[in-house]
Amino acid sequence: MFEASNAVEAHMVLHLLQQQGLQGRVDGEYLQGGIGELPAVGLVRVVVDDADYDAARAVVTTFEATQPAAPTTPPAPRVPSRTAWASVGLVAGILLTWAAMRAPVSQEGVDHDRDGTLDEHWFYDSGGRPLRVEADRNFDHRTDYIGHYERGSLASAESDDDFDGRFESRLFYRAGSVQRRETDGDGDGFNEWASSYRHGVIESSSTFEPSTGLPLRVEHFKLGQLIEAEQDTDRDGRLDMRLRYGALGEVVARDTL
Repeated sequence: MFEASNAVEAHMVLHLLQQQGLQGRVDGEYLQGGIGELPAVGLVRVVVDDADYDAARAVVTTFEATQPAAPTTPPAPRVPSRTAWASVGLVAGILLTWAAMRAPVSQEGVDHDRDGTLDEHWFYDSGGRPLRVEADRNFDHRTDYIGHYERGSLASAESDDDFDGRFESRLFYRAGSVQRRETDGDGDGFNEWASSYRHGVIESSSTFEPSTGLPLRVEHFKLGQLIEAEQDTDRDGRLDMRLRYGALGEVVARDTL
């Protein structure tokens, strides 16, 4: 029904439809991560039931009318008529209302388990770009993931993966994909674990000795499966054993380093 330029715009339109009592959904927002393999346009769209099409089209038409148009050469000044002033006032009112909706404190969300409480909250700046997302992944009505955006792109996040109320992990993103994850499991301020990713796929994971900061074990993955690890068996600060793993996760070879 409406093809959006990105997921943020799609959710804005969906929010406007919901304000008018119309139901819809956003399709294709998760395909944008595959831009290198998919067409760059037409991926994200807002869809409504056929019975609501006309009403939804009217909402979308109003939305599109409020978007900034390409700059043109201004015409020669003239004294506006009363009708013109009324039109200007109407458009200004629409723009001000829309600007208020897109203020830094504005938010939208998703109720994944349909219990009447939003499980995801999205916050936008005055230009409509996302500032952060807060999520309740285990549906206990407590936030356990907070993602931070820079210039409209996900840059970092905090995560509570054991759902105990403490955010023990930090994630760092590049071009929308996680690049590194650091975890302080016991809350002492030292990250005992760190994982590295390439294009969002885990490549390695390290465990560190808190007293020295040196690695105790470094694991290597292929397609998410553990294939090899180096280990400091006597905790002297040197990785002295290499372990190789089979398809079932069993150790198939040991080599002294």
